[in-house]
Amino acid sequence: MDSTEPAERERPPALAPADEAMLARAQTLREITDAALRDVAQLYPADDPGSVLRDALFIQGLAERLVDQAVVVERERGASWTDIGSAASSSRQAAHERWNTTVGAWVLMERRRTGIGNGPADPATHAQYLDEWYADLVGERQAVSALLPSLHDEAARTEANSRRAEAKQLHERAEELRKEIDAAYTAAMEATGTDAAEEKRAVWAAKHLASAEVYKRLAAIEEPIAVEHRRRATAQRKVAQDIVRDHAQQTLPADDGTRERVYAAYHDLTPQERSGSTHAVTTLLAERLNGPTPDSIRRHLAPVIEAYRQKERIGACSDPHTAVTTAFTLIRDHSRVSSDTGTYWYSQSRTLLSGYLMAAALSDGDLDTVHAWVSRPDDRRPVELLRTGPVPQWADECEQILNSPHKIRVNVLLIIQSVLREIQPRSTTQKEGSK
Repeated sequence: MDSTEPAERERPPALAPADEAMLARAQTLREITDAALRDVAQLYPADDPGSVLRDALFIQGLAERLVDQAVVVERERGASWTDIGSAASSSRQAAHERWNTTVGAWVLMERRRTGIGNGPADPATHAQYLDEWYADLVGERQAVSALLPSLHDEAARTEANSRRAEAKQLHERAEELRKEIDAAYTAAMEATGTDAAEEKRAVWAAKHLASAEVYKRLAAIEEPIAVEHRRRATAQRKVAQDIVRDHAQQTLPADDGTRERVYAAYHDLTPQERSGSTHAVTTLLAERLNGPTPDSIRRHLAPVIEAYRQKERIGACSDPHTAVTTAFTLIRDHSRVSSDTGTYWYSQSRTLLSGYLMAAALSDGDLDTVHAWVSRPDDRRPVELLRTGPVPQWADECEQILNSPHKIRVNVLLIIQSVLREIQPRSTTQKEGSK
Protein backbone atom coordinates (compact mmCIF):
# COMPACT_ATOMS: atom_id res chain seq x y z
CA MET A 1 0.00 0.00 0.00
CA ASP A 2 1.13 3.54 -0.71
CA SER A 3 3.19 4.93 2.16
CA THR A 4 2.41 8.50 1.11
CA GLU A 5 -1.15 8.31 2.46
CA PRO A 6 -1.97 9.86 5.88
CA ALA A 7 -0.61 7.85 8.78
CA GLU A 8 -1.79 7.67 12.35
CA ARG A 9 1.19 9.68 13.63
CA GLU A 10 0.02 12.63 11.54
CA ARG A 11 -3.37 12.85 13.23
CA PRO A 12 -3.84 15.77 15.65
CA PRO A 13 -3.53 14.74 19.32
CA ALA A 14 -6.92 13.78 20.71
CA LEU A 15 -8.49 15.13 23.88
CA ALA A 16 -9.34 13.00 26.87
CA PRO A 17 -12.03 10.45 25.90
CA ALA A 18 -14.83 12.21 27.82
CA ASP A 19 -14.02 15.50 26.09
CA GLU A 20 -13.85 13.83 22.67
CA ALA A 21 -17.31 12.40 23.34
CA MET A 22 -18.65 15.80 24.43
CA LEU A 23 -17.21 17.44 21.31
CA ALA A 24 -18.87 14.85 19.07
CA ARG A 25 -22.15 15.46 20.91
CA ALA A 26 -21.84 19.23 20.42
CA GLN A 27 -21.34 18.71 16.69
CA THR A 28 -24.54 16.68 16.46
CA LEU A 29 -26.43 19.33 18.41
CA ARG A 30 -25.25 21.89 15.88
CA GLU A 31 -26.42 19.70 12.99
CA ILE A 32 -29.83 19.25 14.63
CA THR A 33 -30.15 22.99 15.27
CA ASP A 34 -29.13 23.91 11.73
CA ALA A 35 -31.49 21.34 10.22
CA ALA A 36 -34.40 22.50 12.37
CA LEU A 37 -33.83 26.18 11.59
CA ARG A 38 -33.52 25.40 7.89
CA ASP A 39 -36.76 23.41 7.88
CA VAL A 40 -38.75 26.18 9.59
CA ALA A 41 -38.65 28.33 6.45
CA GLN A 42 -38.22 25.53 3.91
CA LEU A 43 -40.41 25.70 0.81
CA TYR A 44 -41.81 22.33 -0.20
CA PRO A 45 -42.99 22.16 -3.83
CA ALA A 46 -46.27 20.42 -4.48
CA ASP A 47 -44.58 18.16 -7.04
CA ASP A 48 -42.20 16.74 -4.39
CA PRO A 49 -44.46 14.60 -2.17
CA GLY A 50 -42.84 13.12 0.91
CA SER A 51 -40.17 15.81 1.21
CA VAL A 52 -41.56 17.16 4.49
CA LEU A 53 -41.45 13.71 6.02
CA ARG A 54 -37.94 13.03 4.68
CA ASP A 55 -36.64 16.18 6.37
CA ALA A 56 -38.34 15.23 9.63
CA LEU A 57 -36.86 11.72 9.48
CA PHE A 58 -33.43 13.22 8.85
CA ILE A 59 -33.69 15.19 12.08
CA GLN A 60 -34.98 12.09 13.85
CA GLY A 61 -31.87 10.22 12.70
CA LEU A 62 -29.68 12.98 14.11
CA ALA A 63 -31.60 12.83 17.38
CA GLU A 64 -31.03 9.08 17.60
CA ARG A 65 -27.32 9.66 17.03
CA LEU A 66 -27.41 12.27 19.82
CA VAL A 67 -28.94 9.73 22.22
CA ASP A 68 -26.19 7.22 21.41
CA GLN A 69 -23.55 9.90 21.96
CA ALA A 70 -25.16 10.87 25.27
CA VAL A 71 -24.81 7.27 26.46
CA VAL A 72 -21.15 7.28 25.46
CA VAL A 73 -20.63 10.55 27.36
CA GLU A 74 -22.33 9.08 30.43
CA ARG A 75 -20.13 5.97 30.33
CA GLU A 76 -17.04 8.15 29.99
CA ARG A 77 -18.25 10.18 32.98
CA GLY A 78 -18.46 6.96 35.01
CA ALA A 79 -22.22 6.36 34.90
CA SER A 80 -23.17 2.73 35.49
CA TRP A 81 -25.61 0.80 33.31
CA THR A 82 -28.03 1.05 36.23
CA ASP A 83 -27.73 4.86 36.10
CA ILE A 84 -28.29 4.86 32.35
CA GLY A 85 -31.24 2.50 32.63
CA SER A 86 -32.80 4.73 35.26
CA ALA A 87 -32.38 7.82 33.07
CA ALA A 88 -34.00 5.96 30.17
CA SER A 89 -36.82 4.62 32.38
CA SER A 90 -35.67 1.06 31.75
CA SER A 91 -33.75 -1.66 33.53
CA ARG A 92 -29.99 -2.00 33.69
CA GLN A 93 -30.15 -5.05 31.44
CA ALA A 94 -32.34 -3.31 28.85
CA ALA A 95 -29.99 -0.31 28.76
CA HIS A 96 -26.97 -2.58 28.35
CA GLU A 97 -28.60 -4.55 25.53
CA ARG A 98 -29.66 -1.35 23.76
CA TRP A 99 -26.40 0.61 23.95
CA ASN A 100 -23.57 -1.79 24.71
CA THR A 101 -22.74 -2.14 21.01
CA THR A 102 -22.70 1.65 20.69
CA VAL A 103 -20.19 1.98 23.51
CA GLY A 104 -18.16 -0.90 22.10
CA ALA A 105 -17.94 0.84 18.72
CA TRP A 106 -16.75 4.02 20.43
CA VAL A 107 -13.95 2.09 22.12
CA LEU A 108 -13.05 0.44 18.81
CA MET A 109 -12.59 3.95 17.41
CA GLU A 110 -10.03 4.57 20.17
CA ARG A 111 -12.50 6.74 22.10
CA ARG A 112 -12.06 9.68 19.74
CA ARG A 113 -14.03 11.33 16.97
CA THR A 114 -13.32 9.30 13.87
CA GLY A 115 -14.95 7.27 11.12
CA ILE A 116 -18.16 8.51 9.53
CA GLY A 117 -18.95 11.97 10.84
CA ASN A 118 -18.43 15.71 10.45
CA GLY A 119 -16.22 18.40 11.89
CA PRO A 120 -12.49 19.29 11.77
CA ALA A 121 -10.06 16.57 12.83
CA ASP A 122 -8.12 18.88 15.15
CA PRO A 123 -10.10 19.15 18.42
CA ALA A 124 -9.00 22.74 19.09
CA THR A 125 -10.13 23.80 15.62
CA HIS A 126 -13.37 21.87 16.01
CA ALA A 127 -14.11 23.47 19.38
CA GLN A 128 -13.40 26.95 18.00
CA TYR A 129 -15.64 26.23 15.02
CA LEU A 130 -18.51 25.31 17.37
CA ASP A 131 -17.75 28.23 19.71
CA GLU A 132 -18.13 30.68 16.84
CA TRP A 133 -21.35 29.06 15.69
CA TYR A 134 -22.83 29.22 19.19
CA ALA A 135 -21.69 32.80 19.72
CA ASP A 136 -23.44 33.84 16.51
CA LEU A 137 -26.66 32.28 17.82
CA VAL A 138 -26.76 33.44 21.43
CA GLY A 139 -23.76 35.71 21.94
CA GLU A 140 -21.95 33.56 24.52
CA ARG A 141 -18.29 33.06 23.72
CA GLN A 142 -16.28 29.82 24.12
CA ALA A 143 -19.36 27.96 25.30
CA VAL A 144 -18.21 24.62 23.90
CA SER A 145 -14.52 25.00 24.76
CA ALA A 146 -15.47 25.63 28.39
CA LEU A 147 -16.90 22.10 28.57
CA LEU A 148 -13.59 20.45 27.54
CA PRO A 149 -11.07 20.56 30.42
CA SER A 150 -8.35 18.63 28.58
CA LEU A 151 -8.41 21.17 25.74
CA HIS A 152 -6.43 23.47 28.03
CA ASP A 153 -4.50 20.75 29.90
CA GLU A 154 -1.60 19.31 27.91
CA ALA A 155 -0.76 16.81 30.65
CA ALA A 156 -4.28 15.37 30.54
CA ARG A 157 -4.10 15.01 26.75
CA THR A 158 -0.70 13.33 26.98
CA GLU A 159 -1.98 10.88 29.58
CA ALA A 160 -5.09 10.07 27.54
CA ASN A 161 -3.10 9.42 24.38
CA SER A 162 -0.59 7.28 26.26
CA ARG A 163 -3.48 5.11 27.42
CA ARG A 164 -4.80 4.93 23.86
CA ALA A 165 -1.38 3.76 22.67
CA GLU A 166 -1.21 1.14 25.41
CA ALA A 167 -4.71 -0.09 24.56
CA LYS A 168 -3.72 -0.46 20.92
CA GLN A 169 -0.65 -2.48 21.87
CA LEU A 170 -2.75 -4.69 24.15
CA HIS A 171 -5.29 -5.37 21.40
CA GLU A 172 -2.44 -6.28 19.05
CA ARG A 173 -1.05 -8.61 21.71
CA ALA A 174 -4.47 -10.19 22.18
CA GLU A 175 -4.56 -10.92 18.43
CA GLU A 176 -1.07 -12.42 18.57
CA LEU A 177 -2.11 -14.60 21.49
CA ARG A 178 -5.13 -15.90 19.57
CA LYS A 179 -2.76 -17.20 16.90
CA GLU A 180 -0.34 -18.56 19.50
CA ILE A 181 -3.22 -20.33 21.24
CA ASP A 182 -4.20 -22.05 17.98
CA ALA A 183 -0.60 -23.19 17.47
CA ALA A 184 -0.28 -24.35 21.09
CA TYR A 185 -3.54 -26.28 20.77
CA THR A 186 -2.32 -28.07 17.64
CA ALA A 187 0.96 -28.95 19.34
CA ALA A 188 -0.89 -30.27 22.40
CA MET A 189 -3.18 -32.43 20.30
CA GLU A 190 -0.29 -33.85 18.28
CA ALA A 191 1.52 -34.71 21.51
CA THR A 192 -1.45 -36.61 22.96
CA GLY A 193 -0.29 -39.97 24.32
CA THR A 194 3.41 -39.02 24.28
CA ASP A 195 5.83 -38.03 27.03
CA ALA A 196 5.59 -34.40 25.86
CA ALA A 197 1.81 -34.18 26.28
CA GLU A 198 1.83 -32.61 29.74
CA GLU A 199 4.43 -30.02 28.75
CA LYS A 200 2.49 -29.05 25.61
CA ARG A 201 -0.75 -28.71 27.55
CA ALA A 202 1.01 -26.49 30.08
CA VAL A 203 2.17 -24.20 27.26
CA TRP A 204 -1.36 -24.14 25.86
CA ALA A 205 -2.82 -23.21 29.26
CA ALA A 206 -0.13 -20.54 29.78
CA LYS A 207 -1.16 -18.83 26.53
CA HIS A 208 -4.74 -18.56 27.78
CA LEU A 209 -3.53 -17.17 31.10
CA ALA A 210 -1.45 -14.58 29.25
CA SER A 211 -4.57 -13.62 27.29
CA ALA A 212 -6.45 -13.23 30.56
CA GLU A 213 -3.82 -10.79 31.81
CA VAL A 214 -4.14 -8.73 28.62
CA TYR A 215 -7.90 -8.39 29.08
CA LYS A 216 -7.44 -7.62 32.77
CA ARG A 217 -5.23 -4.67 31.86
CA LEU A 218 -7.64 -3.55 29.13
CA ALA A 219 -10.40 -3.49 31.74
CA ALA A 220 -8.35 -0.95 33.68
CA ILE A 221 -7.72 1.42 30.76
CA GLU A 222 -10.86 1.01 28.63
CA GLU A 223 -13.35 1.74 31.39
CA PRO A 224 -16.55 2.00 29.30
CA ILE A 225 -16.33 -1.70 28.38
CA ALA A 226 -14.45 -2.91 31.43
CA VAL A 227 -17.20 -5.43 32.21
CA GLU A 228 -16.73 -7.11 28.83
CA HIS A 229 -12.94 -7.20 29.25
CA ARG A 230 -13.26 -8.73 32.71
CA ARG A 231 -15.66 -11.31 31.34
CA ARG A 232 -13.15 -12.27 28.65
CA ALA A 233 -10.38 -12.48 31.23
CA THR A 234 -12.50 -14.80 33.37
CA ALA A 235 -13.30 -16.97 30.35
CA GLN A 236 -9.61 -17.27 29.44
CA ARG A 237 -8.71 -18.31 33.00
CA LYS A 238 -11.50 -20.88 32.96
CA VAL A 239 -10.22 -22.37 29.70
CA ALA A 240 -6.71 -22.59 31.18
CA GLN A 241 -8.10 -24.43 34.19
CA ASP A 242 -10.02 -26.82 31.94
CA ILE A 243 -6.90 -27.55 29.90
CA VAL A 244 -4.99 -28.46 33.04
CA ARG A 245 -7.90 -30.67 34.07
CA ASP A 246 -8.00 -32.23 30.60
CA HIS A 247 -11.53 -30.98 29.97
CA ALA A 248 -10.80 -28.51 27.20
CA GLN A 249 -12.94 -28.53 24.07
CA GLN A 250 -11.38 -30.18 21.04
CA THR A 251 -11.80 -27.74 18.13
CA LEU A 252 -9.18 -27.64 15.39
CA PRO A 253 -8.92 -24.85 12.83
CA ALA A 254 -10.18 -25.76 9.36
CA ASP A 255 -7.40 -26.72 6.99
CA ASP A 256 -8.75 -29.42 4.67
CA GLY A 257 -11.97 -27.97 3.25
CA THR A 258 -14.18 -29.82 5.73
CA ARG A 259 -15.48 -26.65 7.33
CA GLU A 260 -16.69 -25.30 3.99
CA ARG A 261 -18.61 -28.52 3.35
CA VAL A 262 -20.11 -28.47 6.84
CA TYR A 263 -21.13 -24.83 6.35
CA ALA A 264 -22.84 -25.58 3.02
CA ALA A 265 -24.77 -28.48 4.55
CA TYR A 266 -25.69 -26.46 7.65
CA HIS A 267 -26.94 -23.63 5.42
CA ASP A 268 -29.31 -26.08 3.71
CA LEU A 269 -30.90 -27.23 6.99
CA THR A 270 -34.34 -25.90 7.88
CA PRO A 271 -34.63 -23.45 10.82
CA GLN A 272 -36.21 -26.23 12.89
CA GLU A 273 -33.32 -28.58 12.13
CA ARG A 274 -30.76 -25.91 13.01
CA SER A 275 -32.48 -25.34 16.35
CA GLY A 276 -31.79 -28.90 17.47
CA SER A 277 -29.10 -30.00 19.92
CA THR A 278 -25.46 -30.22 18.85
CA HIS A 279 -25.77 -34.01 18.71
CA ALA A 280 -28.92 -33.85 16.57
CA VAL A 281 -27.43 -31.31 14.14
CA THR A 282 -24.18 -33.28 13.90
CA THR A 283 -26.11 -36.46 13.12
CA LEU A 284 -28.12 -34.71 10.39
CA LEU A 285 -25.00 -33.28 8.80
CA ALA A 286 -23.20 -36.65 8.92
CA GLU A 287 -26.13 -38.21 7.06
CA ARG A 288 -26.00 -35.56 4.33
CA LEU A 289 -22.23 -35.35 3.91
CA ASN A 290 -20.27 -38.14 2.31
CA GLY A 291 -16.94 -38.46 4.06
CA PRO A 292 -16.53 -36.40 7.27
CA THR A 293 -17.07 -38.37 10.45
CA PRO A 294 -19.45 -37.12 13.17
CA ASP A 295 -16.40 -36.31 15.32
CA SER A 296 -14.87 -34.20 12.53
CA ILE A 297 -18.17 -32.40 11.92
CA ARG A 298 -18.55 -31.69 15.63
CA ARG A 299 -15.11 -30.05 15.74
CA HIS A 300 -16.15 -27.62 13.02
CA LEU A 301 -19.74 -27.01 14.08
CA ALA A 302 -19.23 -24.07 16.47
CA PRO A 303 -17.34 -21.85 13.98
CA VAL A 304 -19.76 -22.86 11.23
CA ILE A 305 -22.73 -21.74 13.33
CA GLU A 306 -20.94 -18.47 14.12
CA ALA A 307 -20.28 -17.89 10.39
CA TYR A 308 -23.94 -18.56 9.61
CA ARG A 309 -25.08 -16.11 12.30
CA GLN A 310 -22.63 -13.56 10.91
CA LYS A 311 -24.41 -13.87 7.59
CA GLU A 312 -27.79 -13.38 9.21
CA ARG A 313 -26.53 -10.16 10.82
CA ILE A 314 -26.52 -8.47 7.44
CA GLY A 315 -30.29 -7.99 7.68
CA ALA A 316 -29.83 -5.86 10.80
CA CYS A 317 -27.50 -3.47 8.95
CA SER A 318 -30.39 -1.39 7.64
CA ASP A 319 -29.83 0.43 10.95
CA PRO A 320 -26.94 2.90 10.45
CA HIS A 321 -25.31 2.26 13.80
CA THR A 322 -25.45 -1.51 13.31
CA ALA A 323 -23.89 -1.15 9.86
CA VAL A 324 -21.05 1.00 11.20
CA THR A 325 -20.44 -1.23 14.22
CA THR A 326 -20.48 -4.40 12.12
CA ALA A 327 -17.99 -2.91 9.66
CA PHE A 328 -15.70 -1.75 12.50
CA THR A 329 -15.79 -5.22 14.09
CA LEU A 330 -15.16 -7.09 10.86
CA ILE A 331 -12.26 -4.87 9.82
CA ARG A 332 -10.72 -5.05 13.27
CA ASP A 333 -11.02 -8.82 13.64
CA HIS A 334 -10.29 -9.97 10.12
CA SER A 335 -8.21 -7.39 8.25
CA ARG A 336 -4.48 -8.06 7.95
CA VAL A 337 -3.44 -4.42 7.53
CA SER A 338 -0.63 -3.69 9.97
CA SER A 339 1.53 -0.99 8.36
CA ASP A 340 1.99 2.58 9.58
CA THR A 341 -0.68 3.65 7.11
CA GLY A 342 -3.19 1.21 8.59
CA THR A 343 -5.34 3.83 10.28
CA TYR A 344 -6.03 5.65 7.01
CA TRP A 345 -6.90 2.46 5.16
CA TYR A 346 -9.01 1.20 8.07
CA SER A 347 -11.02 4.43 7.99
CA GLN A 348 -11.61 4.26 4.24
CA SER A 349 -12.46 0.56 4.19
CA ARG A 350 -14.76 0.87 7.20
CA THR A 351 -16.67 3.69 5.53
CA LEU A 352 -17.15 1.76 2.29
CA LEU A 353 -17.95 -1.53 4.03
CA SER A 354 -20.52 0.23 6.24
CA GLY A 355 -22.25 1.48 3.11
CA TYR A 356 -22.12 -1.90 1.39
CA LEU A 357 -23.56 -3.65 4.44
CA MET A 358 -26.46 -1.20 4.65
CA ALA A 359 -27.10 -1.43 0.91
CA ALA A 360 -27.15 -5.23 1.13
CA ALA A 361 -29.64 -5.06 4.00
CA LEU A 362 -31.85 -2.60 2.09
CA SER A 363 -31.93 -4.96 -0.91
CA ASP A 364 -32.47 -8.09 1.20
CA GLY A 365 -29.01 -9.27 0.20
CA ASP A 366 -26.29 -11.11 2.09
CA LEU A 367 -22.50 -11.38 2.25
CA ASP A 368 -22.46 -12.82 -1.26
CA THR A 369 -24.12 -9.59 -2.40
CA VAL A 370 -21.42 -7.52 -0.72
CA HIS A 371 -18.72 -9.72 -2.22
CA ALA A 372 -20.18 -9.23 -5.71
CA TRP A 373 -20.19 -5.44 -5.29
CA VAL A 374 -16.62 -5.40 -4.05
CA SER A 375 -15.59 -7.54 -7.02
CA ARG A 376 -17.33 -5.12 -9.38
CA PRO A 377 -16.58 -1.62 -8.00
CA ASP A 378 -18.09 0.03 -11.09
CA ASP A 379 -21.49 -1.36 -10.11
CA ARG A 380 -23.33 1.67 -8.69
CA ARG A 381 -26.29 -0.34 -7.39
CA PRO A 382 -25.18 0.00 -3.72
CA VAL A 383 -24.83 3.78 -4.10
CA GLU A 384 -28.34 3.99 -5.57
CA LEU A 385 -29.70 1.95 -2.68
CA LEU A 386 -27.99 4.15 -0.10
CA ARG A 387 -29.61 7.27 -1.56
CA THR A 388 -32.99 5.80 -0.63
CA GLY A 389 -31.86 4.68 2.82
CA PRO A 390 -31.95 6.31 6.26
CA VAL A 391 -28.65 8.19 5.73
CA PRO A 392 -28.50 9.30 2.06
CA GLN A 393 -25.20 11.10 2.65
CA TRP A 394 -23.52 7.70 2.90
CA ALA A 395 -24.06 7.37 -0.86
CA ASP A 396 -21.82 10.40 -1.43
CA GLU A 397 -19.15 9.10 0.96
CA CYS A 398 -19.05 5.70 -0.73
CA GLU A 399 -19.10 7.20 -4.19
CA GLN A 400 -16.19 9.45 -3.28
CA ILE A 401 -14.11 6.40 -2.33
CA LEU A 402 -15.15 4.48 -5.44
CA ASN A 403 -14.21 7.48 -7.61
CA SER A 404 -10.92 8.10 -5.79
CA PRO A 405 -7.53 7.60 -7.49
CA HIS A 406 -6.87 4.06 -8.61
CA LYS A 407 -4.27 3.24 -5.93
CA ILE A 408 -6.62 4.30 -3.12
CA ARG A 409 -9.66 2.50 -4.47
CA VAL A 410 -7.73 -0.73 -5.10
CA ASN A 411 -6.17 -0.78 -1.62
CA VAL A 412 -9.53 -0.16 0.07
CA LEU A 413 -11.24 -2.89 -1.95
CA LEU A 414 -8.41 -5.33 -1.24
CA ILE A 415 -8.90 -4.85 2.50
CA ILE A 416 -12.63 -5.55 2.24
CA GLN A 417 -12.03 -8.56 0.00
CA SER A 418 -9.59 -10.02 2.53
CA VAL A 419 -12.17 -9.54 5.29
CA LEU A 420 -14.86 -11.29 3.27
CA ARG A 421 -12.58 -14.22 2.54
CA GLU A 422 -11.88 -14.60 6.25
CA ILE A 423 -15.50 -14.53 7.44
CA GLN A 424 -17.36 -16.19 4.56
CA PRO A 425 -16.92 -19.82 3.54
CA ARG A 426 -16.51 -19.67 -0.22
CA SER A 427 -18.84 -22.58 -0.95
CA THR A 428 -21.96 -20.42 -1.11
CA THR A 429 -20.41 -17.86 -3.45
CA GLN A 430 -18.94 -20.54 -5.66
CA LYS A 431 -22.27 -22.30 -5.80
CA GLU A 432 -24.08 -19.16 -6.94
CA GLY A 433 -21.32 -18.27 -9.39
CA SER A 434 -21.68 -21.61 -11.12
CA LYS A 435 -25.36 -21.15 -11.88
